[in-house]
Order: sequence, then structure tokens, then C-alpha cells
Amino acid sequence: MDIEMAANIGEMFGGLAILITLLFGLRQMKQWNENRKYEIGRDVAAHLSSPLIQRGISVTINRITEDSTVENLQNLSREEKDAINALMVGMNNHGVLTFHGHLSIDIVASFYQSYTLFLNERLRRIVKIMTESAQRAGVSGDNKNNIGSFDWLIWLLDRLDDYPLPDGPTYEIHKDWKPPK
Repeated sequence: MDIEMAANIGEMFGGLAILITLLFGLRQMKQWNENRKYEIGRDVAAHLSSPLIQRGISVTINRITEDSTVENLQNLSREEKDAINALMVGMNNHGVLTFHGHLSIDIVASFYQSYTLFLNERLRRIVKIMTESAQRAGVSGDNKNNIGSFDWLIWLLDRLDDYPLPDGPTYEIHKDWKPPK
């Protein structure tokens, strides 16, 4: 074998090594993305598994109505207010993550839609009361970009309203059910 043939064979093996490295890198990126989706889904599950968040869901469903007033919110205990706030801040954060593509709407819908069927109008009412109360108190500030404290929560609720309900394990039993108005 002459030197030119050996050089060609070496070049071929070098190109093959580069190709294998690229394929391995692509596989690693795909696996990293899958792991990241799993981690983010686990974060949403952990958020909803928190006793504080579960209390926030319970208080919102049982103590808040679509016609609640600022007085109704003021009459809640400090713990109930904290629980509702934790629920809303967490959902607001998930709205930001979803908007920027870090969190899949599929994952969010899978976790939240069963709750937002009951919470949707109540959470919107709380946001409205808080916004009006802040404006009356002159706390609204000099907001040039027009973003409110819980606008991402409202954005997320709007997306979940438009998102088709998932077929869960009891879908056939409840498929004709509509949330109360």
C-alpha cells in the first residue's frame, strides 16, 4: 500500500469518526430534551402536590364565587389568603414558562384542566378584585408595558379554555358534563 492510499483511508476513517460523533451528539440532545420535559412535568406535579396549593384550590372552590367582593377576600384567614396566593403565583409562573416554550401546553393541560373547570371563573374574579383594589389604592404605578401582576395566569386560563379536554380514564362517564356558569 502506498502512502497516498493510506492517507485516503485515514481521511475516510476521520470523516466516519466525525459522522459518528455528530450522531451521538444528536442522540444526547434528544435525550436531554426528553429528560427536561420529564423534569418540568415533575415540577408541575410537585407544585400541585403541595398541601398549600391543595388548600388554595379548596379555598378557591369553596369560599370564592363568581360574584365575590373585596370584602369576601378580606374575610378569609391569613392562611387561606396565603394558599390562594401560592396557587395563583404558581399558575402565573407556569403561564410564563408555557408562553416562552419552556413548558408544554399539553403537560399544563394534563395537570390543570381538571382543576380549572372549577377554578377558572373564581381565579379570574380574584384577579379582577385585586386589580381594582390596587387601582383604588393608587398602587397600580406607572406601568408602561401594561402587564398586570397575574396577566400570565389569565393568559394561561385563556389557553386552557381553548385547549381540548383530554380523554381521561373516566372520559366516557363525564363527556357531556359542562362547567357551571
